[in-house]
Amino acid sequence: TSIADEIAKLDNGTFAGWARTGKQFNVFANGSAGTVPTCRFFSTSFGTKSSHFYATSTSECATVKANPNWQFEGEVFFARSPLPDGSCPAGERPVYRVYNNGQGDAPNHRYTIDQAIRALMLAQGGIAEGYGTLGVIMCVPN
Repeated sequence: TSIADEIAKLDNGTFAGWARTGKQFNVFANGSAGTVPTCRFFSTSFGTKSSHFYATSTSECATVKANPNWQFEGEVFFARSPLPDGSCPAGERPVYRVYNNGQGDAPNHRYTIDQAIRALMLAQGGIAEGYGTLGVIMCVPN
């Protein structure tokens, strides 16, 4: 999350069972030329296995909004869409999205800028989602 109140609640234990990973990436707080809003969703359909989902594509956002298993929480930050080959502009870094392929009986996605974490998730049976061969879902500031 990029929302200060949520960060505080994660740190003080308000959200039982949730904790920050210690990993993070920067985002564009306000829209600037070439950035797109990022939709955030939460699913309560999977009990304690529920999770958040982020979409930067307008069409993907609309598709998930139409799915009754996902609650639209809002546009929470801005990012830049990668080029079709998954590359990002100079001064920005790729964010990889890996889907757990339904393992653990619930859909879950991991967003990371760390290629080692990406590789670990893939080795555990995850599926890369996004643009290019690495599955870049968005570009964010360094």
